Amino acid sequence: MKRKLILFLTACSIIFSVALINQRKASAASWGAKSLYTTPKQTRGTWYYKKNGKIKKLRITAHTFDKVKLYKMLSNKQTRKWTKKLAKADQESGFKLAKKVGTSQYEADDFKFHKSAGFTINGWLSSDNADSGHTYVTVKKKYKGSKIKTLRVGNGADNAFLYYCYRTKKLAK
Repeated sequence: MKRKLILFLTACSIIFSVALINQRKASAASWGAKSLYTTPKQTRGTWYYKKNGKIKKLRITAHTFDKVKLYKMLSNKQTRKWTKKLAKADQESGFKLAKKVGTSQYEADDFKFHKSAGFTINGWLSSDNADSGHTYVTVKKKYKGSKIKTLRVGNGADNAFLYYCYRTKKLAK
């Protein structure tokens, strides 16, 4: 009797674990996201910048930007298909879904600035709107007579300069 109960509980826990893993996989890449984007190595790490008189922190890993997963951009055809699906689902949810999807995963693509590798980020399914994204690329900047590596942040299709990020809080001041 005990043996049957133990086998039954073990089988239930295995089934529950498999279901949980499959559920995570399904929600990890939603709304057409297929493959993770890998950021250039020189842009990774913790960066600091000054905004409105306060020091802010920015963290870039191989596949995340401030803890939000980065996915490769979809083709225009795929973007239109998924945008239509999202628009319909958004309307059904009372127009709350699109904003959540746009901020829970980002689309990213390679970007070059003065021969330096960087990347660009848009909200998910917004690649048709080129002026909505931000660009991140490392550049050398003079500081007290020597050149230091900084992260240049730009905005939009013309890569308009926004601010520089630094490796330390002291440099960001």
